[in-house]
Amino acid sequence: MIAGDIALWRAFWLIGAPLALVWDLTGLSMLTGYGVGEPSVAIAIGVAFTLSSAVLPLVAVAIWRSASRYPREVWWKHGFAWGAKLCATFTGLVAALSVVGLLYLGNDLIQVFLS
Repeated sequence: MIAGDIALWRAFWLIGAPLALVWDLTGLSMLTGYGVGEPSVAIAIGVAFTLSSAVLPLVAVAIWRSASRYPREVWWKHGFAWGAKLCATFTGLVAALSVVGLLYLGNDLIQVFLS
């Protein structure tokens, strides 16, 4: 999949969009404090956010490569390909920054437990 061998619509709508929705909803849940009272819900939200943050940059590469191989017989298909590339780039970069933030917070958490 990461080589861009699947169709653009499959990579974008069936893999990228649902994964980005999970990432958005779990991030929003963490920001609003949803599930803080229930430890199992909070852990599930944190795990889902961490996993989706780690996988989204890889999916962004797959969408970019699928968009590069997208057939462009008519002029408006160029817009679809570039739109998919822009969306994948933005989402992948923000998710990668989230991974860096999670690693930073995880480092602080480890330092607290070690002292």
